[in-house]
Amino acid sequence: MIAQVAPAPVREDDALLVERARAGDERAFAQLYRRHARYLAGVVYRLMGHDQELDDVIQETFVDAATQLEQIREASRVRPWLVRVAVRKVHRRLARRRRMQWLLAESPAAAPMTDLESHHELRALFEALDRIPPKLRVPWILHRVEGETLPDVALACDVSLATVKRRIAEAETRLSRRLHGS
Repeated sequence: MIAQVAPAPVREDDALLVERARAGDERAFAQLYRRHARYLAGVVYRLMGHDQELDDVIQETFVDAATQLEQIREASRVRPWLVRVAVRKVHRRLARRRRMQWLLAESPAAAPMTDLESHHELRALFEALDRIPPKLRVPWILHRVEGETLPDVALACDVSLATVKRRIAEAETRLSRRLHGS
């Protein structure tokens, strides 16, 4: 007797899921979330340097995605599009963080006490990254840490390829100066 084996479920590609989600299929959108949320969380974590706001950024990204699916030009490239949406959220939060740091510097008594981290090198890198503008930090992390291609980084940052290359080079120069004093 031959045992009947159930066929493996066919994994739908992103383009089909986007089309179904555009048509109002909530399960298709939930599948897009499950497929891409973890990756986006990793990107956001490395861009921001901690996970205190990570869940908020991911949720906001997918809330925006749910209302803006029509803006995706190539449905098969939903991941780079989601990264772009998340990067915009991160830019806003980093700008807010820089403003808060400036305000706290103006009023040191209001600065909260923080725990010492065991990973001094990582802490030094994130401190150096915090001192460079988000427009340099974001493309550097996306390319050097996340391994995104330069064209995808340009798309995520909503700038030209030449601008991304310049910004990454400038970020490397500034990071080198801050980390190595060179």
